[in-house]
Amino acid sequence: MTPASTAATKTAAGSTATKTATTSTPAAPRGRGRPSTGARERILAAAVDTLKADGYAGLTVAKVAARAGESKALIAYHFGSKHGLVAAVGRELAETITRRVLAGIEEAETVEELVRGIAVGVEEITAEDPRVPRLYFDLAAVSVVEPEVRETIAEINQQWREVATERLVAAKDGPIAKRAPALTLLILAGVQGLALERIERGDTPELVAARELLVRSIVLAVGDLRR
Repeated sequence: MTPASTAATKTAAGSTATKTATTSTPAAPRGRGRPSTGARERILAAAVDTLKADGYAGLTVAKVAARAGESKALIAYHFGSKHGLVAAVGRELAETITRRVLAGIEEAETVEELVRGIAVGVEEITAEDPRVPRLYFDLAAVSVVEPEVRETIAEINQQWREVATERLVAAKDGPIAKRAPALTLLILAGVQGLALERIERGDTPELVAARELLVRSIVLAVGDLRR
């Protein structure tokens, strides 16, 4: 038998042994890349519900674990701590609101349509579930004394500023890019104020009038900035 045929025979024998071992020994479960069990999503949803119901002060890892039907250890694995969980909730909240409002201003071409669309979109979210803006304002208040929550609120606001600024500049009658950030800040401050008013007093004629005044003031401000 030649060296080549000997090597081939050994290789074949090795392959057969490998196949036999593979067949007889069950494969170990995969770690990385395994399909999600949905635990993280359940925990996050439970944290959102707990924060809506009890606020930041009433949020505990134990409550979230019980509501999600998961262990506290698993919450620590996915989010690290209560602060990490709150940060994830804040991002989820921001993404939900942003998607909803963006859908409402998708066809807005002017500054007036854009500002009214943002204001009305936030009002609609507030009307459907007042706990959503309450949760935002709760976290904003806590952010004064909690640095990690402050970072989350800053991320939410930054995301909104970037979206609103980009849409303002793209509007037919929009401001030049360097003027847009100040207008964005004015829009967000106005919309947040209207949301607080709606939480406190509901959908009143004064609220509707105030919204139109906000829209008109932004439009006039853009006109002044373009001169």
